[in-house]
Amino acid sequence: MFKNITMVDFVSKTEMQSATFFAEREFICWRGREFDELYPCQVSRQVDQYVSLKLDIMPFRFADAVAEDIARCLYDAVLITVGNLAGFVPTPADRESILERRYRKRVSGEWHYFADGKFDCHEAEEGYVVELATEESDKTEKVSVYTIEEGGVELIFNFMCYSFSMIDAVWLANALMEAMGREPLDLLETTSGL
Repeated sequence: MFKNITMVDFVSKTEMQSATFFAEREFICWRGREFDELYPCQVSRQVDQYVSLKLDIMPFRFADAVAEDIARCLYDAVLITVGNLAGFVPTPADRESILERRYRKRVSGEWHYFADGKFDCHEAEEGYVVELATEESDKTEKVSVYTIEEGGVELIFNFMCYSFSMIDAVWLANALMEAMGREPLDLLETTSGL
């Protein structure tokens, strides 16, 4: 059902020559999983200082610091979700974070994780660009990472929300880190072909 797809099969010759990193996977739309909804996810890096993310048909470009913080927040959300499923509360690492991280206990007794940050966002020819905000302006928009009930994770922008499974969240966190030339955060079942 899940598989990582190689760059050679899916990018043009021009794209392949300029890409320094490329990974692709089909994600389960968590909120549409009962209907077997899937959408493609691609993470890549060209020679510039941005990490590209394409979710379904929407291209995003993240400054490195933004991509890293989103990756770490996705991983935090997975830790909280794993803890909820296993009946314990893991504590994500204490670290500096661009996104404000918060935890709340639901009526069900499960913990909810959410991280929100304001970033300079604008449309560009190559996609929706998300950079560090130096001050609030009309270009400042919120980007969020949330846990959702029954084990899912969401990545939320002002205009769109993407939900996916824990395994997809770990894969995305690792792909974002690897696109920047950093070590993956975890190998939690992401290469097993599950």
